[in-house]
Amino acid sequence: MIYRILALRLRWYGEATAQLLLRRWQAVLLLVGVLGGSLLVESSHWVLVLLNDQHGMVWRLGVIGLWQGCWFLWVLMQLDQLRGGRFRDFTQSLPLSPQHWRTIDLLVLLVSDTPLFLPFVSAAFVLGGRQELSWDALTGGLLIVFLLSTQLACQFAVLGGSTRALISLVFVDGWVAYALGLDDPMRSGTLAMAAVAGLWALVSPLPALPRAVALPRPVQEVWLLLTRHLFSRLPPLTRLSLGILYRQHRFSVLSKLFNCLLVLVTAEGLMSIWRYDGRSLPMALIAAGLVALNASGLFHHLKMAHDDALPFTAALPMPRRWALLGDTLAVLSFGLPFVLAMACTLWDHAGLSALRTAGFLASFALLVLLLHLPQLLSNRNAVMISSLITALWTFGVASIL
Repeated sequence: MIYRILALRLRWYGEATAQLLLRRWQAVLLLVGVLGGSLLVESSHWVLVLLNDQHGMVWRLGVIGLWQGCWFLWVLMQLDQLRGGRFRDFTQSLPLSPQHWRTIDLLVLLVSDTPLFLPFVSAAFVLGGRQELSWDALTGGLLIVFLLSTQLACQFAVLGGSTRALISLVFVDGWVAYALGLDDPMRSGTLAMAAVAGLWALVSPLPALPRAVALPRPVQEVWLLLTRHLFSRLPPLTRLSLGILYRQHRFSVLSKLFNCLLVLVTAEGLMSIWRYDGRSLPMALIAAGLVALNASGLFHHLKMAHDDALPFTAALPMPRRWALLGDTLAVLSFGLPFVLAMACTLWDHAGLSALRTAGFLASFALLVLLLHLPQLLSNRNAVMISSLITALWTFGVASIL
């Protein structure tokens, strides 16, 4: 019965996300075809960089959290499809133990996570090619086991609706981030215990912290007062657009926020590796284009919300494109902090002039405004048109700056 249910769950997932699965594998095959063997080395960097002794504990903890957050949001974006939808409601009545359901969920997650395994498979190949039998190879293998097991544990928590239990992972992540700074064999021994704990989290659910563990009430009141004060100073149309994104498309906003953060961290890391030489500005322009392309997907959510409210808003005395300004400012406020961080890095470390830094920020704002057009003209080909506009705009701005 388990294999039959697994086959039906996978069929449900495949039919519900057929186009999305096709696009993911097209992206993976395109990267493999274009980059070839160098893809193995480049994609493994953010796994093996944790073994570098030059970084501190806080930096390593942030990288581990980014990996777990990436896998967390991957499930959050396709939660209903992974759970099984209406088929899941029917199969809940079958006499299966929780362990059977956990096994089925694990196999479905392994299928959906196949694009995410690429950096870890690459890291394993790089470790196997560079190291024979050494402490570094053992430590790298244990680190890969720990990361994969805890990332799958995060996804289990999302499927089970027990995201509060993920707070307990912070302590384990801090322990591992500290252990990576130790010397061998102490480092390998500590990572071995962490890897065993991660594998145990796949077998049994993570322990949830009591509800008493929360922010103090004065901190919550100050946070609410601060957010209300900031939102009250925004234009009404911008508040409307932000409210639509926050209330109706919160998970999509979180996933795009994490994607932009990942782009920012990658760009900052590469610029620091290059010691902020002449390649830093083109890298920042490419990263800003990716941030604009990622943020432009929010225009589609806003457009759908405005279309649903059209029977009401059509009777109001407002111009035809009344929502354009508010939507653009909302999307700009989403992506601008990441671009500002890169602009400050270019100005402070790369010695970029104030005029060129202002041109860098202005090019991002104009690109966001341009990317509003594909969402209005064509829903079917919006991604392709937006990608083409972003590539041409980035090339043109790089040749000018």
